[in-house]
Amino acid sequence: MEQKTKNRLLIAGFLSVLFIAYQFSFTKTFAICTEVSKLEDEKEKYLSAPMQLATLTKKERQLDAVLSKNNVEGSSLQHNLLKTLNTLSNTSDIKVIAFEEPHEYNNETTKEGVITYDFILQGDYKGLIEVIYDLEQQYSFGNIAQINFEKKKNFRTGATYLQCRVLLQRLN
Repeated sequence: MEQKTKNRLLIAGFLSVLFIAYQFSFTKTFAICTEVSKLEDEKEKYLSAPMQLATLTKKERQLDAVLSKNNVEGSSLQHNLLKTLNTLSNTSDIKVIAFEEPHEYNNETTKEGVITYDFILQGDYKGLIEVIYDLEQQYSFGNIAQINFEKKKNFRTGATYLQCRVLLQRLN
């Protein structure tokens, strides 16, 4: 055999040994390494869970103290409106997406004030109309000043849904 042929066989043998070593040992090592890093991340999350739970319970106690101090148990109209919206959402398969702070306008010449509640509901058209009708007629929280229906699409899931922005006004 010539030297040139020996060199080619040596290079081909070396490359085949590298390929076999990669297939049998290196790929398994890389897979185990990524699995170990995932398990370590889960371990860190698991170990930090009691600390997060403690901070959340502390925050809950603090918020409960603020609520009891301000006596928000049932006296405010905003609280009653939100409670009514939640009960209506359970019965008619809608969701309360947002409930903004009420806007107050006081007219100095007539000494009248108007409070406007702004909230967004999501669901089917029939359920939204039923909830709006109940709010205005049955529960008499005030007059519906504006309703804005908007069809939106969730691009992750490809689903379309209907949102309704409601402005409810009440005179003081």
